[in-house]
Amino acid sequence: MDPESSPGREDREELRVVEAQVRDAPALAILWEKLMLEESPPHFRVGEDGVSRAESAFRRMLTQPGSYRGYLLVPDPPDPDRRLSPPAGFILGSVYERLYGTPSRAGNIMHWYVAPEVRRKGQGERLYQALLQWFREANVETVEVMARTEVPRLSAWRRRGFSEVLSLLVMPAPWRQE
Repeated sequence: MDPESSPGREDREELRVVEAQVRDAPALAILWEKLMLEESPPHFRVGEDGVSRAESAFRRMLTQPGSYRGYLLVPDPPDPDRRLSPPAGFILGSVYERLYGTPSRAGNIMHWYVAPEVRRKGQGERLYQALLQWFREANVETVEVMARTEVPRLSAWRRRGFSEVLSLLVMPAPWRQE
């Protein structure tokens, strides 16, 4: 089959992956809210000021490109201001040095979201590969992700080569009334 006529090619050409900039913090916060509304872990929710706090956090992170990197799915051809068409997805990661032991240089996949209308078209994979490329360039020795424990989610991470090594246990603070 001719690559120019292969199924799904037109979907890939409608969106492109770009590195997130500080000016993209509001869009990242909106996508983060969508992610949280879809699959927020137990005991976590967006909250009244969650989006504004997320925007501030993303802004701080994106001013540190050696430690944090984000990628967006944006329309192609691009909107120079990225204001008219919101991104269709994002991925955000961090690189850090472990305090002790080896491997010492770790990459962390912090957030990953693709809008429902563009899922199952390879767009999320394109974001994932962009982040992995940054991890490779940053000499990351191990990649980690904190994931919900539902079987389909864990299976998806295992297919990518991840294995479970720790469990994160969470409870609401007993002194707080919800």
